[in-house]
Amino acid sequence: MKLLKENAAEGMLENFIKYESNVTKIVCLMLAALYVKDLGIRIFVEGQRSLSLIIFVQASLILLYFLVSRFQHKYQDSEKPEISSGYKVFRIVEVTLCALFISTLFYSEYFYFVPILPIAFECIKSGYRKARPYLLLGLISQLVTQALASLYLKHVVFESVSILRQSIIITCMYVLYTGFIYICGIVHKEYVRSEAENNILIDRLGDKYIQLEQAKKEIQEHYDKVRETNKKLEETNEKLTASIAEFYTLQQISQAITSIFYMNELLKFVNDIIMGVMGALHSTIALCYGPYNKLKVQVSSIYDRKELAIVSDYINTDVLKPCTTEGKSMIDNNVNPECYPFTIGRNIKSLICVPFLAKGNPLGVVLIEHSFKDAFNSENVRLLEIICQQVSIAIENARLYQQMHDLATMDGLTGAYNRLYFQDKILEEFNRAKEEEYELSLIIFDIDHFKKFNDTYGHLFGDKVLKSISAYIQRTLRKEDIFARFGGEEFVILMPHTSLQQAVEKAEEIRKGIASLTITDRVVEASVNISLGVSSIPHTANNPNELVRTADDALYEAKESGRNNVKVAKPVN
Repeated sequence: MKLLKENAAEGMLENFIKYESNVTKIVCLMLAALYVKDLGIRIFVEGQRSLSLIIFVQASLILLYFLVSRFQHKYQDSEKPEISSGYKVFRIVEVTLCALFISTLFYSEYFYFVPILPIAFECIKSGYRKARPYLLLGLISQLVTQALASLYLKHVVFESVSILRQSIIITCMYVLYTGFIYICGIVHKEYVRSEAENNILIDRLGDKYIQLEQAKKEIQEHYDKVRETNKKLEETNEKLTASIAEFYTLQQISQAITSIFYMNELLKFVNDIIMGVMGALHSTIALCYGPYNKLKVQVSSIYDRKELAIVSDYINTDVLKPCTTEGKSMIDNNVNPECYPFTIGRNIKSLICVPFLAKGNPLGVVLIEHSFKDAFNSENVRLLEIICQQVSIAIENARLYQQMHDLATMDGLTGAYNRLYFQDKILEEFNRAKEEEYELSLIIFDIDHFKKFNDTYGHLFGDKVLKSISAYIQRTLRKEDIFARFGGEEFVILMPHTSLQQAVEKAEEIRKGIASLTITDRVVEASVNISLGVSSIPHTANNPNELVRTADDALYEAKESGRNNVKVAKPVN
């Protein structure tokens, strides 16, 4: 963790170095503006005429400040991005020159805050502890330079203010500035903590990537096994010269296994092939689910809803259990409806039931039915068993493929999509919205005071909160909406074909719904609130990056305005 914090601090330093030259330019412009203002006051308000000394001193100080700042940046660019002793010397001179210039102003007591600007920037960049010496230096420099200015420039500075009063004012102001600098130090700490958390998230994503690679390797192994099995089956098919149709069927199924990875699509294809080869009245494929391997109808050629309901309700009859528990095929060419409840009222006279097996484990069954007696024979059973052997491996392969797909796109804790998937989908939806000219809205929300909540109830209950909120959101969204975990306790909802007003109404509905939830975990019971930001293309944003940024800005506004509310992004100018 210490190493992560050091890396985060170093990254923060590199980011601020990029903007430090701009801050220096702003300070130089501010000093120049104060220089012009001071001359105006002395000439037009106070009526002073002998100004050559003060003009020379002030101009020299501004020039020196500018040169020191330039040398500081060049020196810093030539070194590694770290604060060296040379850098500190430049910073000390910079603060001292700034304090000396302010002391020469006519109304200098109103501008004691100016030397604090580089110190505040240093605090945000390096932390409160490293900024304290500069703060003390600023105070001493201000006191000394103000006293010197009052003694040697007493005819051209604000004479009504005594040195003692000036010292008291400066000291009081720097006490207040210390509080401001401390707040800047808190900003620095929060940034370092955020960077450390991001590094941890990156490490976790790396672990997920390794898991995906392992899953890919397993799928490749299964794919190789499928190819090996297909090769053996092709050799067997060459020997089955008695039936060209049988050879063609096995070839078609073999091709489907190597090209179709989605379960339902594969099973529909296999079911159609079986219907064509067997010449059966109906063909139904049911797969095993749950700890007790209960059968559930997956695809069927039965179009009558009433008959399909009968099969679905009675498919788990005891007479078919040998297929799923022992892996045995069965054939009956004189069906008694009393023995087969799923045939009652359906005029079924013959049937075959063959199991799908993978490494000895039942995956499901295929049920072939006919309205004639003696419609099937042992060759039909043998062919169906060969088909089921191939399909069994394909079913297992399809399930592994689905697991890999879920790992790649889903957040393991909440069941929402992950950030990588969301980033792909927002670009896709933006291009589609631009092409079809419809509105695209985005809601960003996070849980109020979630860190305090975790500290109070523990991280396990915090995970329970994330799961409960995710489950609630998924129940309330449309099919086309995309719900993703953006990071930590922050979530996003991408809503195609949704106006800004509709998105705001939906956000308010979600806010109220979550506020009404009671989350319990045995002895712990609690409720949470969320803050939401809403943006929409083209009303408040023009592209995906602006859509996310403006929604996030609105979320920040919601949190700043008291949390537990919905804020809308500002319209595009």
